[in-house]
Amino acid sequence: MRVLVLGIGKMGYGLLKDLDAQPHVSEIVAADVNLERAKRFAERVGGEKIEVQRVDVTDRRETVKLMREGFDVVASALPRPFCNAAAAAAIEAGIGYADVAASFATIFDLDDAAKRAGVTVVPHIGLDIGIDRVLCGVGARKLDKPERFHVWCGGFPQRGTPGYNNPLRYKISWYWPYAALGNVGVSRVLKDGEIVEIPRLSDPEEIVFPEPIGRCEAYTTGDLIDVVEHLGLEGVKDAWAKTVRWEGHCEIWRKLIDLHLLDEEPVKVKEVEVSPRDFFLALGEKTLQYEPGEGDAICQRVEVSGVKDGQPAAYIYEFIDLYDPVNDISAMARTTAFPCSIVAQMIARGEFKEAGVIHPVKIGWDEGLSERFFEELARRRINITEKFIKPFN
Repeated sequence: MRVLVLGIGKMGYGLLKDLDAQPHVSEIVAADVNLERAKRFAERVGGEKIEVQRVDVTDRRETVKLMREGFDVVASALPRPFCNAAAAAAIEAGIGYADVAASFATIFDLDDAAKRAGVTVVPHIGLDIGIDRVLCGVGARKLDKPERFHVWCGGFPQRGTPGYNNPLRYKISWYWPYAALGNVGVSRVLKDGEIVEIPRLSDPEEIVFPEPIGRCEAYTTGDLIDVVEHLGLEGVKDAWAKTVRWEGHCEIWRKLIDLHLLDEEPVKVKEVEVSPRDFFLALGEKTLQYEPGEGDAICQRVEVSGVKDGQPAAYIYEFIDLYDPVNDISAMARTTAFPCSIVAQMIARGEFKEAGVIHPVKIGWDEGLSERFFEELARRRINITEKFIKPFN
């Protein structure tokens, strides 16, 4: 199997690590607009399978030409603004595609083109969004009438690390602007059958995960309305997602916002116009990077409830993951890049029988695909527990 990996950063490194470990993957091309960065991450992986190439995915002709060089599938860790262009190029090249970050608002515009080309595209198959949507699909399939979808998910430094002891209790394991700006504005969610807007940081709740994580705080940041829409469900009452952080997160970030450090409007500093938000993001990018060997942690809980056999019931899924010091890979990369790698390989092997742009929840809705997906996660030591509760209050 020959795989083209686009976007070689923290998550692209995770894709390279996983693909390099698979005996059936014979060749990997690591492609990025920044050739030196791609080389640096490829050298960290080592091995003889990986070659590095420069590509600018905003150049459609160049990207399609590269994709037509005998690859079996494309796995992308590009930032969200570039995902649609990469997926469209893959469709034109006639090659399957999976990524970790596409926007659900626009990626499904490519569905008809993908179907005409006979190409399978699975967008945003990472952690959250990704594993959580697959689990939502599994829970919905097992219930007679799914009524509520609730997700809690987060990633942060492990206790006792330098990151845990910094003022934010946070370091960058993902795309920093998305993580930071996820604390700003409102979240649009389905609650009690109505779509409502909830100001972010306004509703912190305590949540406890297995050790070594323990007690955390969660707050509403996203919706799961896409799950309801893509499964064509009626009568769903709740669909929302909450971000999990260490205790005190909401209070800290409310103070940063009150200090106007996340304002977009520029202020003049020594005759230079500077946006406080741009300054804050640039400073964080410099000062909040993980040190070599510093451990991060991931936690996720998915609760799908409704009716089964005439009674209130729920399926609750949960897992945690930790930095892997032996293979030098973060928990965030393991749980974000590995799902994408798994699905890309499933596409290359022809395990998806349907062409088009396929929402991750459809993997959970399909018993065969979901079993295969979770078998592969377990093989990578990402083990998800399932608890069935009936009656459920």
